[in-house]
Amino acid sequence: MKKIVKFLTALCGFLALPTMAEYRTFTDANITYGIFHAKPEEVRLHWRDSEGQNYHSLTNLKRALQKNYQIKMLMNAGIYSKNNTPAGLWIENSQELNPLNKKRGKGNFHVQPNGVFALVGKMPYILTTNAYQKKRLKPTFAMQSGPMLLIEGKINRQFRADLESYHKRNAVCLDKQNRLFFILTTSGKPNLYTFSQGLQKIGCYQALYLDGTISDWYIPNMFNSFHWHHFVGMISVTEMDKK
Repeated sequence: MKKIVKFLTALCGFLALPTMAEYRTFTDANITYGIFHAKPEEVRLHWRDSEGQNYHSLTNLKRALQKNYQIKMLMNAGIYSKNNTPAGLWIENSQELNPLNKKRGKGNFHVQPNGVFALVGKMPYILTTNAYQKKRLKPTFAMQSGPMLLIEGKINRQFRADLESYHKRNAVCLDKQNRLFFILTTSGKPNLYTFSQGLQKIGCYQALYLDGTISDWYIPNMFNSFHWHHFVGMISVTEMDKK
């Protein structure tokens, strides 16, 4: 009986992730998760424009990209430092703009293990920081954030179910088929444990925390790009404008 229950639970989690549709939702324990399925080849990272100026907001990034691209989604990408730089590794177009950060510190970024989301051509990776360092990848795009939420389907051992830290949250995840998803809580405020548990049920296998209260995204005709939050690094999912 236990084996049957485990199988059905795993099957429900697997089926929760979309196969064709780019966007869907999943609700569990009064938390609703927006789930965006992205093609790795359409994903890029953005920190500064061609003149070296921070984009600062989804709206500014939208204005810059829509001149040449059809935008499918924009989202904030990971935790940043007080000096308006990414908290850890940041690679754009194969150029390292900020180094890997293995220092100890306070805050979610430093909860261990933290990790790296990397794109090597069309291949996406979510690895712990140590695993990323050992693998010696040469990413086209990469960003470091933390903590890792799921490692091979298991919740980070640092999290407690009774932790009183309830916030809006977003994450990037890969399922067992290595399909790429960006996830944002659109209603309800989970703690890190509950958030990770929700991602498990959705079907995530490797998952990296991006940020908390300020997290937001833009999806045309669904979520507006205008907001009051200041961002540093951001993620885009786009395709070339065919006009």
